[in-house]
Amino acid sequence: MESHIRPTSARHLTGDTYVVPSLTNSGFIDGLVIDTCEDEAAFLDVPVDRLAITHGHADHFAIGHVLRAAGARVFAARDDASMVENPDINIRGMFSWANPGDFLVTKLFQGVPCRVDDYIENWDDPRASAIALPGHTMGHYGFLSRDGVLFTGDALYLRPLWERHPLPYSIDPGMVVSSLEKIREVDCTWIVPGHGAPTPRDQAEADIDHHIAQIREIEELLLDRLKIEQTTEGAIALTSAARGLTENPAAYWLAVATVKGFLGELLNRGDIEFFVRDHAGWWRTVR
Repeated sequence: MESHIRPTSARHLTGDTYVVPSLTNSGFIDGLVIDTCEDEAAFLDVPVDRLAITHGHADHFAIGHVLRAAGARVFAARDDASMVENPDINIRGMFSWANPGDFLVTKLFQGVPCRVDDYIENWDDPRASAIALPGHTMGHYGFLSRDGVLFTGDALYLRPLWERHPLPYSIDPGMVVSSLEKIREVDCTWIVPGHGAPTPRDQAEADIDHHIAQIREIEELLLDRLKIEQTTEGAIALTSAARGLTENPAAYWLAVATVKGFLGELLNRGDIEFFVRDHAGWWRTVR
């Protein structure tokens, strides 16, 4: 689909590739949309034939249902499609499938369901190619436009974002590092993160290094502090305090999932061990 109509506030990057900057950045290439901002008005009367969702967090498909109702086909990864079609699945998963109630849930996970028409694993579109970048979620993908712009979703956090989110949500830090190294290998001219300003590729190298360094720092923190055995709650608390997290329910529950991801990674490496005592789970560094 070729049209001269583009979303309002769209910023030209190169060739036919545009970004719609917002709390969640959206890409636009001749009727292909990559993720959505939260503003329906930005896409009013804009011809959209396909929506690619990088991952199943509601802030990345906020108006997906609107675009689909207007005729767009929606693509998401197999592992994340259920979260797009039913955001409550993601919320329930964070709470071991119990019902947490709205008070405990970050608004970034609360959204309007959007039906998925096909899987990214079946992706075939000359406007952009799909690149698997798991770790933030199991089915996270990035998209490289034909003009050399890489939309990374939440696979990469630029340095300014770390100041606001010093423990960014992820479920598998080992996968995150592998995905960051994959981003490093992609031949592109621009990198557009899910949150933050589009960045020329040569400037993004330092952001990739910083993201990896922060993961290693968190791992070293746990290895050091778990020399004295800690419960799961203790490990979450010490990590949250060391990273300077705000003390509120939503931030706490995001930290629960993320710290458990680090604990699982270190356990699988054989760097720490897990045991149960007094009906609580305990962790300690292997000496």
